[in-house]
Amino acid sequence: MIGMLAFGSLLLTNCSDGDEPDPTPVLNFLGGSYISSNTSLAANTDFAIAVTANHTKNIKSLKVIQSLDGQTDVDLVDSAYNDKTIAEFVFNGTTAASAGTEIYTFIVADKDGNSTSKSITIANIGDSGNDLDTYEKDNDGNTFKVYNFQGPAAGAYEMAAGPLTSGDANSRKDIQDSTVNTETNNWPARWTSRNGSTFKKVSSSAWSTITNDAEIVASWDDAGAEQSVITATTGDLYIIHAKSSNKYGLIEITDVVSTPSDNLDYVEFRYKFQL
Repeated sequence: MIGMLAFGSLLLTNCSDGDEPDPTPVLNFLGGSYISSNTSLAANTDFAIAVTANHTKNIKSLKVIQSLDGQTDVDLVDSAYNDKTIAEFVFNGTTAASAGTEIYTFIVADKDGNSTSKSITIANIGDSGNDLDTYEKDNDGNTFKVYNFQGPAAGAYEMAAGPLTSGDANSRKDIQDSTVNTETNNWPARWTSRNGSTFKKVSSSAWSTITNDAEIVASWDDAGAEQSVITATTGDLYIIHAKSSNKYGLIEITDVVSTPSDNLDYVEFRYKFQL
């Protein structure tokens, strides 16, 4: 009897082991300057998607398949590997010449056919419109800054026009430092506006991927809720809907400098703006 029970237990153990699925590769998108999630781009726009992969077995292949509206899927990449790790694979592409939905599927597989796939969907929004103007420095070679509004320097800014002070019309103030008297010794690096301009935070790749009218409007629509007040942090990017001109701009915060007790604190930035 004891022998029969032991034999039955062995059978159950073997069956359980045999039912476990084979492991599949791990596949991830890289962020930064690469597209790592669904997005919108204009027609004929260059873009890059990067992936990493790892597996308990050797990876044998990596494929990239393109799916366009109403067209047959196309294998754009079919690369052979013989390693457990793909440290970084970069796919460089260009959106089609007309509007539509474009899906790029990445598939990694081992020799036994165990595979993992992930996709990025690009909404091609068609005609790009005008390129955005890029503003890195003013005519005197100075970087753009919005200073602590409680101090003597310009604490507001009109997009594509320049710095403003307390005596300028509020209708022009797309950006204004919002420090109040009680925060004089604890400057919050906080922006608002005086004309109803609003902000939406976007990904770190936005500076390279947003280059024209279509892309900035689509990115604004894709982004989250509008904010009337933001806290500036070095490296953050925001799209602004500037009410002084009813146009859109992309702002990158390049530095946040606090100078306690003198109200000369400032946020430094560069930006792109619609013509």
